[in-house]
Amino acid sequence: MSQVTVDDLRGLLGSDLPDPVLVLTGGRLRVEPSDRRTAGASEVITRGDLRERLGDAAADRDLELVAATLTTAMVQRGG
Repeated sequence: MSQVTVDDLRGLLGSDLPDPVLVLTGGRLRVEPSDRRTAGASEVITRGDLRERLGDAAADRDLELVAATLTTAMVQRGG
């Protein structure tokens, strides 16, 4: 089972890709541009949505909570 980590979320926030999104594909999490996602990849969260959840704060604890929530959502969807 894949698990969203703080490093995954930091990678999304710091990505230089246009309109990046964290996706699950082939059992792995990766950041891809939203307009060129791998076929069959499941969206986990966009950078815009992540920024909305975090607000101005991006402390480790906030990232840990979002990562845990996203991991639970993936498990519930069967990812």
